[in-house]
Amino acid sequence: MATLRRTLHRPPSPPTPSAILKIGAVALRTDPALGLTGRHATSEVLHQVGFDFTYPTLDEALTDLFG
Repeated sequence: MATLRRTLHRPPSPPTPSAILKIGAVALRTDPALGLTGRHATSEVLHQVGFDFTYPTLDEALTDLFG
């Protein structure tokens, strides 16, 4: 979210309390750890076949979208 706010020139916002996030995760039937710790995922298959991302970082992709 910080990257998106920075790209859109929005002020920082206070963090969501973990209790509220856990309640929302139950309502959405998902793991609250996804919102509390985050996940980093990369595709080894795309790398193995030689795929190159036009915008390899979120900053670059958002800058292209929102300029």
